[in-house]
Amino acid sequence: MRMRSGLLELAIGVRKVGWRGRNGVGLQLQYLGQIMQISRNVLVFIYELYVYLFRNSIINQMQEKLIAGLTSSYGSLLGQQYLKWLKMPPSYLRVMQSIDYRKGMYAAQQIKANQQIMLISTEKCFTSVEFVGCDTRKSQELQTIASQIAHKICGGKVEQQYLVTGLLKIILQVFVHQKDQSLTHSPFANMIQPPNTPLLWPQTVIDLISSRNLASLIEGTLLQCQSMYNELQLSKVYGLTALEFLKLFQAIRASLICFNPQKPKYFDMQSVQIVSPMVYQFDHSFDPNCYLDGCYLSHENMSFVDFSAKKQIEPGDKLTINYGNLSNHDLLMRHGIMVDDNPYNEMPIDLDFTKAINYTEQLFEQKQKWLRQSEITNIERQSLYANKINVQLLQYLRIYFLTEQEFSKNPQLEFNSFQEKISEENELLVKQFMIQNIKNILSTYKQISKPIGKELQDLYKIQKDEMTILQNNLTFFSK
Repeated sequence: MRMRSGLLELAIGVRKVGWRGRNGVGLQLQYLGQIMQISRNVLVFIYELYVYLFRNSIINQMQEKLIAGLTSSYGSLLGQQYLKWLKMPPSYLRVMQSIDYRKGMYAAQQIKANQQIMLISTEKCFTSVEFVGCDTRKSQELQTIASQIAHKICGGKVEQQYLVTGLLKIILQVFVHQKDQSLTHSPFANMIQPPNTPLLWPQTVIDLISSRNLASLIEGTLLQCQSMYNELQLSKVYGLTALEFLKLFQAIRASLICFNPQKPKYFDMQSVQIVSPMVYQFDHSFDPNCYLDGCYLSHENMSFVDFSAKKQIEPGDKLTINYGNLSNHDLLMRHGIMVDDNPYNEMPIDLDFTKAINYTEQLFEQKQKWLRQSEITNIERQSLYANKINVQLLQYLRIYFLTEQEFSKNPQLEFNSFQEKISEENELLVKQFMIQNIKNILSTYKQISKPIGKELQDLYKIQKDEMTILQNNLTFFSK
């Protein structure tokens, strides 16, 4: 037991180096080895030995409890194959605390803050770095196809190129493993299903959409999917229908973990994109009781997804992680969920300046000089928030409706002056403009009576969110 305890401490030390991609972790492991006077190869050997010993320890008994809970929920043959695959080597799926599964993850016993709950090796994952079950030549070919498509679709947006490249690489892997049952990750690939998002709503529900914002999000995402699918066809990636690609796109995007050390689920250029078994069982919360961590060196060595308790969790509590501080529009489009009273709700709106065009010519050069100091890039496309006023919009409109006569009375005005009301006349023009625009938008919504079914209920909720935002802002500007 002393040996096992020492190995556990070493593994925990390795776990804490963070998720920094291949080079960052390699350097930190080298540093760890220097401190302990152990070579990297010995570190890898010790870790593998630790995994082997731990697989046969008491922790395996806890894993069996989880598997037993999953078995009752996954009664199908496909579900049984998935559970069998989870337990097969190289598994490294270790459950540190007993968990009940009842359409989510629940604590079966008290879990202390910062205590590890689950550890999953990336050998059981699909990643954006390696092609699982693929030879080097084919891997390079698919990498080239994914990179070229991302470059063509995203243009010069480098971060978006990187994200789309990784997304396509994982989609291609999952597709192949779904079709070929002999491949290693086939049981997992077949368990990956898309959430019920607006991208997959029936036309009868789409026809009831009044929200221009939601309609625009659906149209834009579908066009992006269609572009990627068309490029795959031109690249001679056959056997995948447009609907299958759309479902894979939605499923992978919902399950994707874009790891960087500080903010799991937030993408950056150093992150590794991963789709992991079990991760989709953790529900979302803006105040989660669990967090994601991990380490990535390579697909086969010392790389894993780590679920730990953020705070003390009592028996029966649902285990949750934060999918991101997203508005209900983003949560619905990506994950098919919404949060009541979401503090991050916002609503893009298109402002109509046609009846106020005469204010554009007045003090044009001076106004342009001030506006260059603002963060506003699109004059007509602005956002309204659920629980606060868009102060940048207010500042911009005060500048826009400034008249020559008023400026002659206040020639000392500068950009920061418009953070506050500059005159009753100017403020009245701003309020009248916003009141008219908000009323025009509110008039476009159609009432959905007695929403039945998830799609109609989601549509009703998202449009109710928008109308609440509009009404709150209307109340503010009417004061």
